[in-house]
Amino acid sequence: MVDINDYSVAQVAFDDAMQDKYFECIAAELKNVAPRARTKRSTSILGAAPSDSSAQGVGDSVVGPSLVVFDQALSEDDRQDALDCQQFAEAQVRSLPKEASNEERYLKYNEALLAVGWVTGGFTYKKYVSKQLTITMNEAILQVLETVISGGASSVLNLVASGFSKLRGDKDALKIVDVGSRKNDVVSFKAVPCIATPGGGMSMLLGGLDLVDKEYNGDFLFVTYKTQGLQIFQGAGVRKFNRRAFERKKNMVYAYNDQFADGLFKQLTDQ
Repeated sequence: MVDINDYSVAQVAFDDAMQDKYFECIAAELKNVAPRARTKRSTSILGAAPSDSSAQGVGDSVVGPSLVVFDQALSEDDRQDALDCQQFAEAQVRSLPKEASNEERYLKYNEALLAVGWVTGGFTYKKYVSKQLTITMNEAILQVLETVISGGASSVLNLVASGFSKLRGDKDALKIVDVGSRKNDVVSFKAVPCIATPGGGMSMLLGGLDLVDKEYNGDFLFVTYKTQGLQIFQGAGVRKFNRRAFERKKNMVYAYNDQFADGLFKQLTDQ
């Protein structure tokens, strides 16, 4: 069993010096890229996004191999900031070489989210060999989420289940998920519900599952597989949003997303 809690990033609280050091590397990447016109936040690169996205609201979205769903109590700005951060983190993971391990991918993901203000309240990462005869990815991910939810468990799980239902009917979004997994030779997906916290804050939960050496033919989230003896990696976590930290570097996040994260975003539904 591997527990990524041993990595320091899972235990480090946010601080300005850490963030500045992280973004020095981002600045070096952007320096070598020809500038282009700033697009309108993350929603601007959605294929089906309306010209005035603020009139429609930010809906449930798939960002690379992640389904992001939102508590109705969250504001439009909360949702957009969460999507910008998720897009940034997934783009960072995508920059890793194909041969990078699952542990390295989750570490890169956690580092990126911490750098943009998502302070880790807890994170576990476990590797095991399945003894079950069958598994359905979307149901298994909901089970992973249950391990990090305390109060309001049913409402959060229902929120994610609703997002899965919408995703199931969106062939374009499923194609993005499928292509991302094929590229990395791993069937991989994360459910990321963002919920309101007392006092007007925002938290992000994570339930993720990676299956190694798995043959599949699309729509893998909703097909039951025989998995006995299969390597499975399970990630679960809770993070709280530090808005001040995000505000310090948001323009660099926008610039990085514009240059390196195109194609990761697909909106599923308008609120």
